Amino acid sequence: MKGRYLYGASAVAVAAGLMAAGAARAQDTRPNTVEEVVVTGSFIQGTPKDTAIPVAVLNQEDLEKRGSPSILDIIKTLPISGPVLGDSNQFSPNAQGRNGGGTINIRGLGAQRTLVLLNGKRFAGYQADTNLLPESAIGRVEVLKDGAAATYGSDAIGGVANFITRKNFSGLEVGGDYRYVPGSDGGDYNFNALYGWVGDTSNLLLSFGYKHRGELSNTERDWVLAPYATNPSGWSVLGQPGAWTIRSGAAGGGSTIGFAVDANCAAVGGTPGFTGNTPACYFSYLPFDNIVEETDQYQLYGEFNADVGDSSKFHVEALYSQTSLPDYRFSPGYPPTSGPSGPGSVNVYSVPASNPGFNTFLTQTGNGALIGTAQSALATLWRPLGGGGNNTTGGKGGQSGSRKYEHVRISADLSGDTGFFDIGYDVGVTYIREMQDQQTTDILIDRLQRAMNGLGGPGCTGTTPGASGCQYFNPFSNAYPGNPALGLTNPGFVSTNANTKSLVAWLFDRQKYRAQQDTFVVDAVLNGQLPVLALPGGDIGWAAGAQYRKVTFLQQIDSPFYNAEITPCPVVGVTNCAFPTGPYIFLGQNKNLRLEQSVYAVFGELNLPITDTLNAQIALRFEDYGGQTGSTTNPQIRVKWQATDMVAVRGSYGTSFRGPTSGNVAPTGTTSLAGIAASGNNFKSVDNFGNPATQAETATTYSIGVIVQTDALTATLDYWSYDLQDQITQVPANVVATAVAGVGNGSQFVNCASPVRYLITFNNGNACTQGVTVGNDIARVRSDTTNGPQITTTGVDADVDYRFDDLFGGEVHVGGNVSYVLNFEQAAFKFAGVTVSGAYDAVGLTNYNRLPGTVPDWRGQFYADYNRDIHNVRWTMNYIDGVKDDRGPTTVQTGASTNCNVANATAGTATNCKLITFGLTQDAFISHDLTYRLQLPDNLTVTASVFNVLDTEPAQARIEMSYDPFIGNPLGRTFKVGVRKKF
Repeated sequence: MKGRYLYGASAVAVAAGLMAAGAARAQDTRPNTVEEVVVTGSFIQGTPKDTAIPVAVLNQEDLEKRGSPSILDIIKTLPISGPVLGDSNQFSPNAQGRNGGGTINIRGLGAQRTLVLLNGKRFAGYQADTNLLPESAIGRVEVLKDGAAATYGSDAIGGVANFITRKNFSGLEVGGDYRYVPGSDGGDYNFNALYGWVGDTSNLLLSFGYKHRGELSNTERDWVLAPYATNPSGWSVLGQPGAWTIRSGAAGGGSTIGFAVDANCAAVGGTPGFTGNTPACYFSYLPFDNIVEETDQYQLYGEFNADVGDSSKFHVEALYSQTSLPDYRFSPGYPPTSGPSGPGSVNVYSVPASNPGFNTFLTQTGNGALIGTAQSALATLWRPLGGGGNNTTGGKGGQSGSRKYEHVRISADLSGDTGFFDIGYDVGVTYIREMQDQQTTDILIDRLQRAMNGLGGPGCTGTTPGASGCQYFNPFSNAYPGNPALGLTNPGFVSTNANTKSLVAWLFDRQKYRAQQDTFVVDAVLNGQLPVLALPGGDIGWAAGAQYRKVTFLQQIDSPFYNAEITPCPVVGVTNCAFPTGPYIFLGQNKNLRLEQSVYAVFGELNLPITDTLNAQIALRFEDYGGQTGSTTNPQIRVKWQATDMVAVRGSYGTSFRGPTSGNVAPTGTTSLAGIAASGNNFKSVDNFGNPATQAETATTYSIGVIVQTDALTATLDYWSYDLQDQITQVPANVVATAVAGVGNGSQFVNCASPVRYLITFNNGNACTQGVTVGNDIARVRSDTTNGPQITTTGVDADVDYRFDDLFGGEVHVGGNVSYVLNFEQAAFKFAGVTVSGAYDAVGLTNYNRLPGTVPDWRGQFYADYNRDIHNVRWTMNYIDGVKDDRGPTTVQTGASTNCNVANATAGTATNCKLITFGLTQDAFISHDLTYRLQLPDNLTVTASVFNVLDTEPAQARIEMSYDPFIGNPLGRTFKVGVRKKF
């Protein structure tokens, strides 16, 4: 055996690798070439060129020719990729719990179904965060565009991405770049250093990388802040200023003697409107949020290789990486979905007439005559903080949280020749620790009500409202001077009624969530050639091995209020209540948790050179998860026929699988947030629960393709098909809510008799009254893990690269690659014997409220690369096809109405109703990038790039930020310069 056999792929290269595989092979004169035999998709010696495995290859130079784009930029333009995380993603349900993380999603089957490897070993326990890869150390990437669970085990259903570090690098290399992003706070920049030493029998590699992204506020892109009557998605009926029911008795008692929307709605950026017949002030939280959060990334990597004796090699590598979002911004204050008595948003909080802002509120709303008669008011459609911002956090006034993700990985292996029948061995151990620290703020229910009653503040020691250090919280608009995010002045502000910073800060608790996942993997592989049997094409190669994986997940809740085992009820100190929704007005809770999962696997592989022109590979893997999940066995066969010197045909057939994660099978849950279409897209709490009975999902995959290769041309055309059965998923919160309440602006009546009504928690003590309860009354949605419906997707990939050896005095490459999705069909979704959604084909649609997310018909990338001596110029065009919004149009009210819905608005019978078609059809997104690279003497390289040369804006989309982050790029035209020097 002549080297270590690595089996994997990566995320930085996954994208670019498919774009320029031909060019990558044609040119790589750098001294850090990969000399080891590396085959992604096989344990048997060979190369991607002479096997049946559909692997695309990319080296470091190809990325440099594109201006060293970020991982996010590359993945978002990857033709074979579906929706991926990036930027802040705080409004994507898929990003809940991983804001600031990155993913890769081959074939759009979900990031959890793409396996990411580093030097052929698992990079993460389950789904990988691609932002934590050691980018500065990567020298080569291989991307396997085919299911490979028969080789690698769980998670490789969609494909495999393998990052391979630079080898035999000697010397010191330092580099950095700066990217100017219009409107960004300081732009984006990074610095990296690489040191390598090569001896006679050993070598060492060390690398360090630092990357910074500057905050980019939503207010820097005017197309994000669409008016309510244009795109209502980023607006909430639970506003600030709010709408109040005025009562004759104390604490919301007595009779109703008036109703008023607080003054100054439009002045502080709100939109006066109606929900049904009820007046309201709609509030937009978008000005307080960011397109890009301030982000810092650190990556430290090292590896050591040494010969052991005459026939063995030792390899060890270590990685520490961190992504930090120190000032993660969101709405100034969440809306209430729970009150002192449990679930509820409407009329669950009251303010007494003694509150300093009360009489001012009555006067400013034209109800001054009620002063002295009105004894209290109920918060009907309201949130504590909104248009006036949060005066404790600085900046534009949004709440400030934090996110930190850390990755520690150590991998070592010993490989060589056993000395028996030329059998090689590779025994390795990998340890991975993934850590996250998330902190999010929310208001405590009991503190809020006490503060409105005059018993608030950190220094309150008495029982008399407003005395002994006790303060009133003024919930009305006369408490703040204006909207800090929009720079608006509030004409109704009364300085003596303002809330102190100490009081506002006291209302909040900082939820502190820490999680740690440890993964321990042991691999043992034997490989060689059969000694007594050969085929006409040569010796039969074989490999066999075993693997043990153990994942341990620990979840620690540091805040006693956030811990559901300590504070289960709305009122702190009470542990027995009818509705244990926790002490927060909006966010849910969590529990300390420990989960473990052990997996045992055995596998085998044969490489069959049937003739000189016909090659086949057969693989088989058995994995056992134990428990109710059980085991799975998966075979795969790949065949390649070299029909002529220039033309080859390849194909594959097999089954892949993905086992449930420890969280999938845990009988516990976590809480996330999602915009619920049935509630007018207002954000609601979603309680996600595991299921011990979750089975492994399986996929039958096959592909057939042709390869054409001459001295100047490399082209491939492949047809692929995936049939996924028993997909591990959660019943989408929006699917449940829509099944119960339909789709509308939130004023439509729900179906209390729906068979999945039990998955919804409504306001008003979870009461559902037919003809009374509406979509806006949804407080929480339960989303259970289950084995969901079948998915079938097919498509065609085309890649071409043509080289002109002497054109304009240099070498020119032109080419491109395209992925066309023929169909992406999901069967009817049945849960607990109930059909919660029908079957559909997702291609060409946004699929915002259902799986799998946005699926354009086709995506492509085209390029022209000119190289002459020390000069290189590269032009790249990225194309993502347009889509249609499968939800259809929606409506907004222009006045009081009881029949404002799409059907009536379309028929022209609706009263005070406007049909919204914003983003119904999204145009294709086309961007052009241009990079110039200059290689100067003394190993100095300078690059200059312009990304999105034509400054193309993303198409309109009816979601919160008015663009689809899975299609368009919000940054606009950006400029980047970089320098690299080798010593």
